[in-house]
Amino acid sequence: MRESEDDKARGTEEFCGTMLLAHQKKCHKMFRGMADGELLYISVERNASERILEDAQFIRISLLTDEIIGYDFEMFGTENRIVRLNEYRPYFVSFIVPLEENRLGDIEVLGDGWHIGRFIGPKQMIANEGIVLNGILETSASPVNYLDRRLLVFKNSSLSKSVLNHINHTYDPYHFSCSKSFDIEKILNNVWGRDVPKTIDIYNVGHGNADYIRGFGNRILYDIGYNYRSFPKQYKPKYLRAVYAIRKLKPGCVILSHWDLDHIIGCAYADSHIFRKKWIAPSLVTSKDKKATPNSVRLANYLEALGSLHLVDREQKNKRIATIWCAGDIKMKLWLGSGSSRLNMKNREGLILEIVDKKGKYPHIILAGDVPYRCMPDILEYSPDFLHVPHHCSNMELDRLKSMSGKGKCAVISTNRKKNGKLNYDATHHSELTNKFFSVVNTIDSEFGDEANLSVQIDYNKGDFHFR
Repeated sequence: MRESEDDKARGTEEFCGTMLLAHQKKCHKMFRGMADGELLYISVERNASERILEDAQFIRISLLTDEIIGYDFEMFGTENRIVRLNEYRPYFVSFIVPLEENRLGDIEVLGDGWHIGRFIGPKQMIANEGIVLNGILETSASPVNYLDRRLLVFKNSSLSKSVLNHINHTYDPYHFSCSKSFDIEKILNNVWGRDVPKTIDIYNVGHGNADYIRGFGNRILYDIGYNYRSFPKQYKPKYLRAVYAIRKLKPGCVILSHWDLDHIIGCAYADSHIFRKKWIAPSLVTSKDKKATPNSVRLANYLEALGSLHLVDREQKNKRIATIWCAGDIKMKLWLGSGSSRLNMKNREGLILEIVDKKGKYPHIILAGDVPYRCMPDILEYSPDFLHVPHHCSNMELDRLKSMSGKGKCAVISTNRKKNGKLNYDATHHSELTNKFFSVVNTIDSEFGDEANLSVQIDYNKGDFHFR
């Protein structure tokens, strides 16, 4: 008796589910090994040319082990590549170092290279072995988990040439080629199909970004981040409502503003179909910005293997990447940030999404990712009605914001709380937003608790917003 197509599909699904369960077990075994004191390879997530800002809340450190490097190298080898895609999903590992609990100088001295270390016990004495950093081990192979840890970075130890070569080969950010803007515009217009925005949800994912644009028939997801518990001690161990929403999203494509973890880690919760959609993102590296994290390369490798990845060349001169046509006089425009700022280059050269109506009947909306005002194209001069505030309302140059004519309806800040319970944003930046917008709201604003809201939803037709 011949096997039916339904039986085949069911068999494939069961096989993939079994293999993915094995992948998760493998990941959690690797995570446990790290937490229990295995030898670690450590790198601060910045370039040597970029200093750590003194007012930063925390900094992330990339972590690798021999087992992790070997596993990723195997999964993305050239042989049986398609088969392996049924056994693997992108996973994320990093160490969050709160700067209020650590000395900035200890992190600065680590420089831009790779170092050797391990996690140690809470009372373990280390004499003069190296630098000890207090922080949180953040791991994700679904769900995202957090563990308090002390990281010992050895003083006089360096990676062998063979290990360094293996890391550079496995996590090579130059491996990925860029697409032409013409092709990216074509992809986005095919996905959108001249639809009209209906609602824009700015999800309550804490100090991260996830914006969902719903048309009457089509969807675009701008960022898929999650960073609610940067300092998890003060929060109960429960998930945000938005985490469950991410699992159900069905976008036609995903646009990443940039590759920082708080803009991509939400894909750990997403359904597998989302990886087979088209993903538009800035290039991981440039001639001036030569370093990418293993987390970003891991996701990019997976998307490339699926044929889903389309990168924008951050060094191209034309900063308008695509115009997405809607019905009537409405357009969505995808821009590439550029210029100088105190924020790092990946923030400055991120992707910005603008929604504009030539006749002014519908609201002007800017979804800024982490691109600072100084690095935006000339889109602020039109006084946006709605702004998703860049870089979570952090300290940045405000001259372009101050020069905005008119007053917008609402600025939305994606944020969480500091350890003292206060909202996590820069006071000067927030004050200037109140001068330029009638309402300034935080995604976690609610009398029922920080997790009560699913999103700040903009109703495009009514030109209004509400919490939901």
